Amino acid sequence: MTARRVLLRGGAAIGGTALLAGAMWLHSVRPEVRAAELDPIRTGGTVGEEVETRDFTVRVDGVDAARSLEPSLTLGGKPPVGTDGVYLIVRLSATAAREPLQLRTAELETPGGYTFRQDPRPSDVSVDQPTYQPMIWTSTKVVFELPKERVKGAHLVVGTGGLLPQLSSAADIDLGLGKEKAARLVAEAAERYKVRTP
Repeated sequence: MTARRVLLRGGAAIGGTALLAGAMWLHSVRPEVRAAELDPIRTGGTVGEEVETRDFTVRVDGVDAARSLEPSLTLGGKPPVGTDGVYLIVRLSATAAREPLQLRTAELETPGGYTFRQDPRPSDVSVDQPTYQPMIWTSTKVVFELPKERVKGAHLVVGTGGLLPQLSSAADIDLGLGKEKAARLVAEAAERYKVRTP
């Protein structure tokens, strides 16, 4: 009888420990699972390819790098806007699928889990994002500021955003920046880059 009680208590202790460990694991994993559930539906692609989502189609036309950005109006003698890292300028074109829209979210994701948002710089070096119309391709530029060592492996994620991200569309575009190409792009970065063009 005593041996049986010991076995029952031992089994209950092991079972309780297993349940506690399971609950702790679920608690630690749950935020990531919930975050994944709330992410927009992504469509993958590469530079030069038309990436078609439910709401829009986008194409990355090219990627430039710069050490500083030149103000659009140089009459006032404003100096270029420099950086300790590098500016990555993504040239893209897009068109809406059914109704006019804006690409409200633009991020660079790089290996190691780093994310860089579109650079909020003064208005004289930034670009106002256009409203895309159905069947009309419109070009723009998106500027990011990041450390030079984060350029390798970067890919662009653009989307419509909104209050319910899981119902929005996003395009995930590999910029083709392998080790050699990324190093060359940074080494040849322009001294003064005019983001705004007539």
